[in-house]
Order: sequence, then structure tokens, then C-alpha cells
Amino acid sequence: MPHRSLGTIRFHDHSSRGLHPRWVAALTVLGLASAPSLTTCAQTIFTPWGNLHGMRLQGELVEFEAGLRVVQPEWSGFSAAVKYLQRPSYTRSANERTVTSRIAGLSFLEVLTDTAPGAATLKVDLAVEDELKMSGVYFCLDLPGHEFADATVQVFESLEGLPRPLPVTTPWDPQARPTTGRRIRIAGLLHALDLTLAIPVEIRVRRDLSNRATALNDPQVEQLFEPPAQGEPRDLQLYLKLMDAGAAKRDRASMSISFKVTATPDPDPVRLRLNSANPGRPFAGIGGNFRLQFPETDPAVIRYCLDNLPVTWSRVDLPWAEWNPEEEVDPLARARAGQIHRRVSDAMETARTLTRRGLPVIVSVWSIPQWARAEHQPAGLRGTALNPEKSSQIVDSLTRALICLKERYGVEAALFSFNEPETGVEVRQTPTEHAEFVLQMGRRLAASDLSTRMLLGDTAHGTPAALRFIAPGLADPRLRGYIGAVAFHTWRGCTEADLRQWSQAARSLGVPLLVTESGPDAHLHNYPSARLEPWFQLQEIDLYVRICALAQPATIMPWQLTTDYSVLTGGGVYSEDGPLRPTQRFWNLKQLGLTPPGAFALPISSDRRDVTSAAFADLANNSYGIHLVNNGGQRRALLSGLPVSLPELRCFLTDATHGMQELTPVRATAGTTEFSLPPASFLTLLGHHP
Repeated sequence: MPHRSLGTIRFHDHSSRGLHPRWVAALTVLGLASAPSLTTCAQTIFTPWGNLHGMRLQGELVEFEAGLRVVQPEWSGFSAAVKYLQRPSYTRSANERTVTSRIAGLSFLEVLTDTAPGAATLKVDLAVEDELKMSGVYFCLDLPGHEFADATVQVFESLEGLPRPLPVTTPWDPQARPTTGRRIRIAGLLHALDLTLAIPVEIRVRRDLSNRATALNDPQVEQLFEPPAQGEPRDLQLYLKLMDAGAAKRDRASMSISFKVTATPDPDPVRLRLNSANPGRPFAGIGGNFRLQFPETDPAVIRYCLDNLPVTWSRVDLPWAEWNPEEEVDPLARARAGQIHRRVSDAMETARTLTRRGLPVIVSVWSIPQWARAEHQPAGLRGTALNPEKSSQIVDSLTRALICLKERYGVEAALFSFNEPETGVEVRQTPTEHAEFVLQMGRRLAASDLSTRMLLGDTAHGTPAALRFIAPGLADPRLRGYIGAVAFHTWRGCTEADLRQWSQAARSLGVPLLVTESGPDAHLHNYPSARLEPWFQLQEIDLYVRICALAQPATIMPWQLTTDYSVLTGGGVYSEDGPLRPTQRFWNLKQLGLTPPGAFALPISSDRRDVTSAAFADLANNSYGIHLVNNGGQRRALLSGLPVSLPELRCFLTDATHGMQELTPVRATAGTTEFSLPPASFLTLLGHHP
């Protein structure tokens, strides 16, 4: 995944089916590691790069974004801590989380402590390391317009003083006199946020369109932020001053802020509507990546996941650089003579293990032998271009590896790809080069009597740039017989429009869509303890359920079911103590795997933006699976559109304290049922009717 220097954001001033016995046994044996503490159920969403993304109170999410901003001269823009654009250090201990990082010539240390439900304290220390041209350094709160469009803002000069309203002017005037205060109260429609500062600070306030969504002028971070919808209410921003424009190198500043949220739950029930008359594409179930990187712990982690998760697809690495390091030596002849590099044999043995489990295997390439590299590499771009004059030798070398896999290990790969070729991790191709490689490799595989087909895409992102990357391949009729699936990864997010386009791309070729690497954060390996945060684990399953609903892939394949980004903890994974045991992420995957195998996606609608839903039906066997992610507090839900003959639905719950726990079934009458959605949870309903 690309690592880029910190970008600049510019301001815009606009006027029944039973469980498999193996799973039942696993539920008896496995459990969450321990009873939750305030740490494991942390109320504040504090990202590893140093921003707050809201706070929960009894599951109800009070949305806002808060963090440091280095404001450019004349308030023309700002630099901020942004996911993927820095290299932070992140640690968690007890109720405390710590981030150290650097932005725009400024180093900072932030310590976030959850002090009570709905309450936290943030301490910020910063130092100027380079000479800066700026209007100042601020701690900024950005509150979304859908909740705070009509919010009142009150400022208190002291802890005991009377409040005074803070006027919000449009258009915003950077020359306007700021306000000084010690306390701030922001009251929206249902949610309120109170801030208490250690000392009085200068406060500025403005309304704007969602500048979180404004582009970073970097094609590699396209859609890093979700664009605002047309007519979206203006966000509310509060700027709390830390340093003024005259700050010099080695100057330091600090701030301590106490946050407290109050939330009134929405009293109206969530209304969900299922449409059984319009079945879509089939879902085979969850998959997994099995690229070996940690020899001490990978075997046990892989075995645990394969024994306890209903995995239906798999993907492994072909270490090409080790397979064929010298161009003049035939790697297949050497392998037939028993001379094969340990990394290659380990990867192929893993493929054999997966095949014995009945899983189709995708083979992807990361590393590149020196002889296959182009003499002149693209300037300023990540990754390695291949030598176009050696395309025949490249295709032959890779095909011989797949022949070896079949001959020596009994595995015929279902699909083949270069990993993330549009980004260069590690092979880099242009859209035209990608289409041409798919054609040449596809022809060579067919001529070698291999049933292996090509993946179109296998891109790092699901963004429009990635869709443009596969466009030549979609348009070239010569490729049709060689493409076995269209694939993308989720690392920079996916909008609804993008997901629907990926689905349409696969439909246009008559092949499945695969999410061959899934997850919300490509840099998780830099701060792996963040994967244990309840907010991260809920965010991840919300992403997967949303993809199921909008893109209708045949499988979603988390990165990975090994030590790397592991869904397990303990057993030495990231030096974590204790025996191997499941995390909330593990149970989320297992619960998603309850979907009836091969069931078709069904349209389902929700009238709440914080409830994500996906539905499936095995119509031949009258089995249904409905997945719901509740990003809010406890609320009632009304589900209609079920078959009238369906008597009840089984319920399974995963959250910070429950691991796929079966709840009391809910009764259905005349195609409708009513049930409770637990706070901040993943709920699955399974039904079968005669």
C-alpha cells in the first residue's frame, strides 16, 4: 500500500438451517478472552494517527472528528494527521492510548484516557521542528452537518461563569475577533458535546461544506475521504488555538481537553424491508489470505483459523524472485530435481493444505526477479515495471511455477494475478500493460493445459482510479476466455457508486467479483494493537456487510488469516501473551460465514444511516440469512418482506462482549418480525421455512 508525504487540504468557502456440528463445538470451547474492561470497551474512537472520530455512550455514537491542524497563511488551507500519510507510533495500555507522530514540520504526542462512560481526557504536547509559514496551530473539532447543522454553541470564560452564545457567521471572516473560553458546549438535535480546557484558549468557529471530503491533490489518495452528498448540511468547525503564526523552531505548546458527550437515543424503530423477488448474485462465503511472513507463529494461526472458520476461498503468494532468480536456469527442471527454495516450497505446501480442505486457491505474485525488471523505471512511482522485451520469458517463468504446483503438490490454481499492479505492490503496470499481460498469460496457461484463469484487477483500492485501471481489459474481447474473475481490495474505502460499478464490471464479463484483500486499514501492521479496539472491529464488519449488499461479491477475503493483521490474539501473535484465542473480528467473520452457502443476495433497505444491512436467500432450500450492523444505541427494529410461511428466525450476536452468541429466536407473523438491535453490534438472523 502506498506511503505518501502528508498532503494539504484546502478550505472552501461556499455562499433454518442448523449450524455445522464443528461450529457448535467451537462455540462451546471458544470464547472472548476475558470480561470486558473500560479498555476493551473504550468509548472514544481514537485513531492510531492521532484523531478522534467520535465517542459512544451506551452504544450511541456522537459523531465528530477532532485533531491537530497546521493552518496555512491567510487560512488558505491546512495540514492535518491523515490515515496512510504518516508513520505514527500507537500504543494502548489499561484505559490509555498514546500516539506520537509528525505533521508539516511539527511533532506531537497525544495521550487519550477514557475516564468514564461517555467521558475522556486528551493531553496534547507538540514541538516545532522546522521553520513554518502558517496562521497558527489549532486543535480542530469538525462536527457533521447531519447532526449539528442547527447546533447551538455556548462558550464559558471560566468553569463557574455564565454561558454566552458563539455566533456562527457565513461567509466566515478569518479577520473576525476570536473568542476566549475555558468551557464549550455544542448541542445538536439529539447529541451534545461538552469540552473543558485546562486553561482558557482562543476559539474560532466556522461552518463549511465537509472539508474532510476535499481532495488532497494526489491521485494515489483519491477518495481517501467520502465526498459530501449534494446539498449536505454544512459542517461546524471549532478551532482551539495552540500556537500563533510567530511560532519558531523548537517552540513547544500543550493542551489538555476533557470531553463529555450526552446522547438521546432515537425513539423511532429502525424499519427494514426485504425484497425476495429480485435475487442477485451468489455468495460463497468468507475467504482468507495465507501469505507466509511469520514462520514461528503462522502455522498455528492458520491451523486454528481453518479448523474454526468456514473458509470457502483462499489466496497464497508465489515467491517469484526465489522461484526463478536466474533467467538462464530452468526453474521447473530444478524443482523436478528436488531443488526448490524453502519460501517457494512453504507457499506451495500451504496451497496443498488449502486444497485438501476443499478450497479453491488463488496464486498471486509480490516479489520480482531482477532479470524481469525494466531497465528504466517510472519516475516518482512506487513499484517495479516489468521488462516489455522479456514478456515471453516472464509468462513462461510464471507458467512453469503453476505447472510445478500442479505436478509436485497436486494443486491446480483457480486464478492467477499480480498483487495490486495499479499501485505497484510490487509489480507495477499501466492499464494497457495489465490487459496485455492478462491476454498473454491467459493464452500461455491454456496452451499448457492448465485450467487456471486470470484475475482482472486485483487492485489495491476500490476507487474510480482502480476502475479506470481495468477498463482496457473490460473493453478487449480477446480477453474474455481467459478472465476467471474481477477482483479488488478495500484499502482506501469504497463508495456506494464504486461498489456498484465493480459489480457491473464482473457482470459484463459473466464472471464472479472477488474481494481478494479486505480490511479498513492497510497500515495496521504498523500499529497492530489497534485491531483489538471495539470501534475498529465494528468498522471492519460494517465494511464487509456494506460490500455484500452493494457489490454482491462471491467472497470477501480478509487480510489475513495468518499472524499478519491476525483475527486472533495470544500465542505470540505480535508478542501477545497467553494461548491463541479469538477476537471480536474472528467472531464477526464466523458469523458472516453463517450465510447459507451459495445463497443469492437480496435487496434490503434500512431507513437509518447508522444501520448497515445485507440479505441472502438459498431459494431452492427456503433458507435466509440477514446481517445487520448497528452503529448506534439500543433500538427496536421492524423487518418486513419475509416469506409469509417463515415462522421464526434464529439470532446470533457479536459485539465487544459476545462472540457469535445465539439469542432467543424472534417470531415472524405474515412476513414481518420485530426485534431488538443491541448497541454497537453485529446481528445475524437465520430463517428456514418448509
